[in-house]
Amino acid sequence: MEAIASALLELYMPLALGMAYAALARPDESFARSLSRAVLYSFLPLLLFSSVYRRQPGGLAKDFVAVAVTAAAVIAASLSSSYLLTGGDRELMLLSTYVNAGYLPIPIAYVMWGADALPLVGFYILVNASVGYTLAPLLLTGRIRRGLTALAKYPPLYAILAGLLLSLAGVKLPNALLTPISRVGSAAPYIALFVLGVQAFEAGVKLDADSLRVMATRFLIAPLVAFLVAPAYAEPGGLAYRVLMLEASMPPAVTNVVLANVYGQHPERVAKVVFTLTLLAALSTPLILALLA
Repeated sequence: MEAIASALLELYMPLALGMAYAALARPDESFARSLSRAVLYSFLPLLLFSSVYRRQPGGLAKDFVAVAVTAAAVIAASLSSSYLLTGGDRELMLLSTYVNAGYLPIPIAYVMWGADALPLVGFYILVNASVGYTLAPLLLTGRIRRGLTALAKYPPLYAILAGLLLSLAGVKLPNALLTPISRVGSAAPYIALFVLGVQAFEAGVKLDADSLRVMATRFLIAPLVAFLVAPAYAEPGGLAYRVLMLEASMPPAVTNVVLANVYGQHPERVAKVVFTLTLLAALSTPLILALLA
C-alpha cells in the first residue's frame, strides 16, 4: 500500500502545484491555453512515439489481441452509452471514451504486478489513445469537415503512426536518440496535470450532473463491459485480465483538458469533470485493486 500511495502522490502533486500557482499568480485564461498547446504539439507526440515504438507485440501477440478486442468493446460501449446518458453532448462523450490509460495505470500496474504488466498497459494505451486522439477534433469542433482538417494537422496521430510503422518495419533507433525522446516526452502528463490544477482552481470541484453522467460510464458501464468481454480472450485472474479490468475503471484522461483548450468551447467545464473524477478514482482504484488481488 505504501508503494501505491507513492504512485498516487506522484499523480496529485502536479495537480496541487497547479492549484497553488493559480492561487498565488492568478494567471489569465491565455496561460492555460498556451501551455496546453505546448503539450499537445511538442511534448505529447514525443511520449506517444516512444511508447508505441517500444511496445512490439512479438511473443505477446495473444495478449495484444485480448487487450485490443476488449479495449475496442469498452470504447464502443462507453461512446454509445455516453451518447444516451448525455443526449449527444460531444464534450462529455469524449470524457467518457478517452480515459487515463497511461500515467496512472503504469505505476500502479508495475507496483502490483511487476514489469511484465507494462507491455499490456502499452497495448491499451495504443488502442485508447489512437481512438481518443482521432475522436477529439471531430467531437470538439462540432463539424466533421473542420475536424478532419484539424486531424490532418494533428501531431499526436502522426507520432502514433510513425512509432507503429518503424516498430513493425524493424527499424532500430539508437538509444542516444530514443532515450532523450522518451525522457523529454515524459514531461507531458505532468505538465497536463499542472494545467488541470490551474483550471480546477477556477472551476472548483463539484459532483454535478456532468460528472455523474461521465462517472456512470467510466466507473460502472465500462468495467461491466470489460468483465463480460475480457474472459473470452484473457484467462480470468491472469495478468492480461487484471490489466484490462484496471484500465476499464480509469477516470477520463487529463489530456482531455489539453484537447479542450485547443479545440473545445468550454475547457473549464472539462477541467472540472476530469479533476472531480480523478479525485474520485483515488477512492475507487484501491477497491478495484483489492478485488483483483
